[in-house]
Amino acid sequence: MSSNPEPMTSLIKSGYARILLELFREYNEDPHKAIRDSGLPPDLFELDQEFLPQEPVKRLLYLLGNQLGMNNFGELIRTAIKQKALPRLLGEFAECETVREALECSRDVFAFDSTNVRVGLETTHGRTWYWCKRDYDASQPFVWSEVWAVVYAIEMIRALTKTNWTPKQLKVQHDEIELYKAIIGNSTQYFVSNERIEWLIEDEILEQRPIISSKDSAPKAPLVTWHANFTDQVFTALMPYVREHNLTLDNAAKLLKMSPRTLQRRLNEERTNFRHIKDNLVFTVAVEMMGEDLSLTHIANQLGFSDISHFSRSFKRISGLTPKLYQRTILSLNSNHRSP
Repeated sequence: MSSNPEPMTSLIKSGYARILLELFREYNEDPHKAIRDSGLPPDLFELDQEFLPQEPVKRLLYLLGNQLGMNNFGELIRTAIKQKALPRLLGEFAECETVREALECSRDVFAFDSTNVRVGLETTHGRTWYWCKRDYDASQPFVWSEVWAVVYAIEMIRALTKTNWTPKQLKVQHDEIELYKAIIGNSTQYFVSNERIEWLIEDEILEQRPIISSKDSAPKAPLVTWHANFTDQVFTALMPYVREHNLTLDNAAKLLKMSPRTLQRRLNEERTNFRHIKDNLVFTVAVEMMGEDLSLTHIANQLGFSDISHFSRSFKRISGLTPKLYQRTILSLNSNHRSP
């Protein structure tokens, strides 16, 4: 095992991509082409709580931004954040006495919807900055995804304070300042090419008590506890891509934004390999589809097998049973146990 482990795979709830595309459709645009071009799962509209790698979601933001233009893109992401993100997260701040306290605990709250979120609050020279550290790259998708992160925090603070707050100063990692001005406005002073995003927040905002309505603070699903395990995150990230895909090592590595060799090496460090993960994914999804009363021929086709015989041999190698025998024994047994 490496003494300095690399960052875990970054994941985000599929519901974010779905609502972006649902709103995109309202502009009379074809969401299915955007799904294909960004590398999202074909059945995205059937997903919500599943997790996806962040890279195809970043590509989606880039595609939507270029298709819609700056102003429409800004409206689209604000609506998506207000409709999808904030209603599920605000209730987690209900016990916080101040906005400062809410921002200090926001990392744990964000874990409900994404992984590897690095945020914090830092005071220097009497001024307080809320910060977010992201892995920088010079690609066009990065700047559009950075705008998402910037607007996300602004809308969160506005929701907590029930104000139209806008940061007086903002530090960003990218240098395309016109995009930020078009979406956030000219009243903010921008500093580009920084190591992380930072929002300057006034003391009167920080010391304000969060204004959270009973609707905001409705019971939420428990926060996700992440395993400190690269293998688990790879499994979770690839799960939505098993249906309708013959998932290869190259495809998986591209989704996870690493080389096939690096992916194999990191899996080997945890005493596993890509074939083992793929076998488990195929088995898990095949069993789910059996539970939906789909035919074995349909399942085999959806999972990328050339024929039912190939699927049956592979399933038996993984589970020890043929698909038909598994249906007759395991699934029927589980069904009987659930019956009243």
